[in-house]
Amino acid sequence: MEDRRAIRSVPQSDLLAESTRPAVPRKRNKERRLMTKRLVALIGAAVIVLAACQPGTPSTAPGSPGASTGGGETPGAAADQVLKLYLSSEDPATLDPAAAQDSVSIAVIDAIHRPLLYYDKDLNLVPALAEALPESSNGGKTLTFKLRSGLKYADGTAIVAGDFVRSFQRLLDPRAANPYAYIACDLAGAEALLGAGLGCGTGATPTDATKIEALLKKTGVEAPDDTTVVVNLSRPATYFSSIMAMWIAVPEPASWTKFAEATDLGASGPFMVESWDHNAEIKLVPNPSWDGSAGTKPTLSEVDYLIGGDPEAALASFEQGELDTVVVPGTSIRRVEQDPADKDLIKDLPQQAITYYDYANCQDKDPKKCPPETGTSDGKSATANKDFRIALTQAVNKQQFIDLTFGGIGQVANGMVMPGIPGYDADYNPYPYDVDAAKTHMTAALQALGTTDTNGDGAVTAGDLGVLKFGYNCNAGHLPRVAFLAEAWRTGLGFAETSFDISCSDFPTFLQERPAGKYNISRDGWGADFPHAKNQLDLLVCGSGNNNSQYCNPKFDAAFNEAATIADPAQQTQKYIDAQRIAVDDAAVLFLRYGTTRYLVQPYVLGLTPSSSDHQNIGDVFLETISIGAH
Repeated sequence: MEDRRAIRSVPQSDLLAESTRPAVPRKRNKERRLMTKRLVALIGAAVIVLAACQPGTPSTAPGSPGASTGGGETPGAAADQVLKLYLSSEDPATLDPAAAQDSVSIAVIDAIHRPLLYYDKDLNLVPALAEALPESSNGGKTLTFKLRSGLKYADGTAIVAGDFVRSFQRLLDPRAANPYAYIACDLAGAEALLGAGLGCGTGATPTDATKIEALLKKTGVEAPDDTTVVVNLSRPATYFSSIMAMWIAVPEPASWTKFAEATDLGASGPFMVESWDHNAEIKLVPNPSWDGSAGTKPTLSEVDYLIGGDPEAALASFEQGELDTVVVPGTSIRRVEQDPADKDLIKDLPQQAITYYDYANCQDKDPKKCPPETGTSDGKSATANKDFRIALTQAVNKQQFIDLTFGGIGQVANGMVMPGIPGYDADYNPYPYDVDAAKTHMTAALQALGTTDTNGDGAVTAGDLGVLKFGYNCNAGHLPRVAFLAEAWRTGLGFAETSFDISCSDFPTFLQERPAGKYNISRDGWGADFPHAKNQLDLLVCGSGNNNSQYCNPKFDAAFNEAATIADPAQQTQKYIDAQRIAVDDAAVLFLRYGTTRYLVQPYVLGLTPSSSDHQNIGDVFLETISIGAH
């Protein structure tokens, strides 16, 4: 998910919906347009301070991951079982399960819906709306689920197997162009519906309505009766049970046609949406039909998701007693360590998440998705050139980036697959930080791009390329990171102060702009939807719904697709490593950081079940286990 991460991914954590996206982009908010001398001076001063000061030792107790209580034990239960959390600076991009791709949207969807399978506290797959794990047959190509008896939506309507059929038909309908449709490519019938245009196979994406409707009836999810769901795959896929635990696989009855207001939103999970005051608050209450047979019955009487303001404002609200938990922004990570009121409330939680930035590779079939550039002979973005991407990559000191903009927590990333997931490639780094090597690659890139001395200084440099658009989403703490990168490239590679047109948009708008090719360089992030290399490397497949860099290498795709067919775990892992190295060698994107999130948790917040897949708040994958202690 996106950064969840704003894609799940890392609380943000990035990603978007066709049917519920605004037809006209919302008003754009520019935090910065051009790199200013003041911002550069601040970055420079921060580097000096960082070099002079050693960070304090991160808190481990009581903030160690896996704890089941808050900042300290508080006996007894509070009469007021209301949990107050910060959700985001603006509304979720969508609450349509078929269209959701970002951590903000998914945080709410996961609270109000449940699929056939879900996870336990150790992120093992367990039955949810299904009475057991699926029965596998037909050489691993058929999965059969039986529903628990007596399941109902919040309005009392029965949940039936046909509702799962409909959810996959909505997901795979090419007219919706849902960003996560590609993840079900191994489902029988998916390739014919999605085609290469939506990241599935090599065929054409159908456009004829009659043909689409006929193909939807052949989608590989069937309901032979009201209590049986049969999933037919085009090939064995060991990971597909994990997909059946995702938000895209929740049941959707035919009566659900809109997802824009609280009254539109049904619920099949532990909570339901009681009210939605747009861009102010979403209020959840327990689902009266959730009896606890498919998971824990909530103790909380209410969850108030507050909307508005940036992460620093949310931290201030926590410190004023207005929130019960909060993510600590990178700019305040060291401060809270030294604050007597905060330091004992710290919980540091490693995340299966990555921060990375997209280069517009310009390998999409649609030329409109390649940003124009004045300083190249073909008028295309310089980021289409491999040497140019390598130069940008080698000019960045990733550890300093983490130290300065994330408070020193997190781990340097050189590939997409995250630590702890089979396929993580710890030692492969063909483009380490090396400014001299970066300059050599930049010289080669400028020659290949046909760049000339446009500023008349007698030399051809990166400053002659013209302006590169550098985009990110506003009010999410990203500006210092964007500034760091732009300054590293300006000082290391000779870009001019005006070389980067730095601008931000609100998150829903940004999620539309980024895959459309608006930016030469753009912020991105990802949180693992499930702990499998396929989930991360899918981001680099030609035409994939969450491939925002327009990267496309048939050799990568071939190795990636072959890996999914290999039954032996060790051999499969090696093939995923081989595939990833192709993309890393291409400098497809700028890998930067594997995530660790610092939270503050009030001591009266009990029953937390933290996980490396948390969305926007600690323990929000299992909101139903939380309670409020007396305080």
